[in-house]
Amino acid sequence: MITDFIIRRAETSDALCIAMFKIQVWLDTYALGGVNNEYAEYLASEITKEKTETILQNPNKKIFLVEKDSCLIACYQLDYDTSCPVKDITDPELSVLYVSRHFHRQGIGYKLLLHAENEVRKNNGSGLWLTAYYQNQNALDFYHRRNYLVTGKCFFEMGENQYENWVFYKKLEV
Repeated sequence: MITDFIIRRAETSDALCIAMFKIQVWLDTYALGGVNNEYAEYLASEITKEKTETILQNPNKKIFLVEKDSCLIACYQLDYDTSCPVKDITDPELSVLYVSRHFHRQGIGYKLLLHAENEVRKNNGSGLWLTAYYQNQNALDFYHRRNYLVTGKCFFEMGENQYENWVFYKKLEV
């Protein structure tokens, strides 16, 4: 179990590191058979320093980082301005929760999720929703163990394709 890490709010100067980290984790998670044009085009256009700076400047979005020895090893993003695909859920979205594979199974994801839930409570939120790719068994199991319930599905569009995602929701206790 790793204990010598810090969680802090991201700053604009972190944008390049965040973008590179997101690309690394995205590829480790989804490009299991290698990188194709669809993936490369998506990553090159959507996960950039500039788009990350825009997110960091948006008051309705918050990114938190986990650092060990001044290196980014995990992050999460809360979006207070995203509409849930499941009707009647108006709480914020946990749009990103990424942990470097080198630090999996060390409790970091769990601590980040608790941090995100507490952040939502501090902002008077009563619940948290997220989406996870329906074939990402590690993520599905993780959220089930943390009492998130599948409440619907939606589709992530990339290139000409759609990828099924499950919508998870958890009502937060005060």
